[in-house]
Amino acid sequence: MGLLHVPSSSRTKSFYHLLLFHVHPFWIQLSYFLFVSLFGFLMLKALPMKTSAVPTPSGLDLIFTSVSATTVSSMVAVEMESFSNSQLLLMTLLMLLGGEVFTSMLGLHFTYTKLKLKKREEQSHDHEVINGPPPATSLELAPMGAPPAAVTLDQMETGFIKNQRDFTSIARLLMFIVLGYLVVVHLAGYTLVLVYLCAVAGAREVLIGKKINPSTFSIFTVVSTFANCGFVPTNEGMVSFKSFPGMLLLVMPHVLLGNTLFPVFLRLSIRALARVTGRPELGELLVSGGPAAAASAIGYGHLLPGARTRFLALTVAAFLAVQLVLFCAMEWGSDGLRGLSAFQKLVAALFMSVNSRHSGEMVVDLGAVSSAVVVLYVVMM
Repeated sequence: MGLLHVPSSSRTKSFYHLLLFHVHPFWIQLSYFLFVSLFGFLMLKALPMKTSAVPTPSGLDLIFTSVSATTVSSMVAVEMESFSNSQLLLMTLLMLLGGEVFTSMLGLHFTYTKLKLKKREEQSHDHEVINGPPPATSLELAPMGAPPAAVTLDQMETGFIKNQRDFTSIARLLMFIVLGYLVVVHLAGYTLVLVYLCAVAGAREVLIGKKINPSTFSIFTVVSTFANCGFVPTNEGMVSFKSFPGMLLLVMPHVLLGNTLFPVFLRLSIRALARVTGRPELGELLVSGGPAAAASAIGYGHLLPGARTRFLALTVAAFLAVQLVLFCAMEWGSDGLRGLSAFQKLVAALFMSVNSRHSGEMVVDLGAVSSAVVVLYVVMM
């Protein structure tokens, strides 16, 4: 039985080797999004709509929706409330697969696999060089005290770099850290939103009236917000929940966790893991010029140095403060916020400020705000 698995393993290894070493990353990424978009289109077409009264959208509308969800662009040609529960869950999967954090984890996986294969080849080559007969002229041509020609200076330097910065182990470690970050943030967000819907009858009634499953709404909204897609299962988006500040406060952090502040929280997560587990390699990831530089060398730019991470956090905070102050100054008494308490208005203004540069989940119709606020959002975007 073991012999039957050899050809399959060999073919898989050959395919990976061809994909990683001979295909440009651009084509890999393009193929990935094309495949996921095509899969989403076929599944959306196969799955039924919410009710038989809702006509099946055209193929162009469905492929547009699938591509929009996969590329997290939040453009849809079909009303969101027309989709069935199974279709909404499918779109949740598409947004997850197309999110920046998830695709960065896939990039780490490919990098890790490529480095691992390359390391095995180099070890096999070094083993052959060490055990094989040295060239007859290697010692004659080498100066007194110099290493044999079989071990060049470049190879010695490469070995030194590998000893100091094991790129393979760094890529593997970062891959699992990002995976854990994804799982924890999504599970926590889903649980908190679902608990809120169960506890607050008014928010739950909004979904009951629209025949939307609360569990589906929770996971869909959290994934969409984290991926910065901006899709919401309701036709009005988050406008339906502008009078529920608790819901807005639970959803709002995911906008930043999955986009601008991801490098900040990634660094904080590594620091917390280092303190809890006591593993030295986690602490070394945060040291400038050490594995942190190696993380940049393997192409993972989300792990920023400490100074740049702080500057990023301060910049985001400053932009949010400017938007919040200006929006409150110009829209506090507008029709979009009419009927809300002062606290509800403040939370709604903060929600608008956070989403303007990212996912676009609005609680106030942009057509109802002043031209100055629209120009402000254009500048922020």
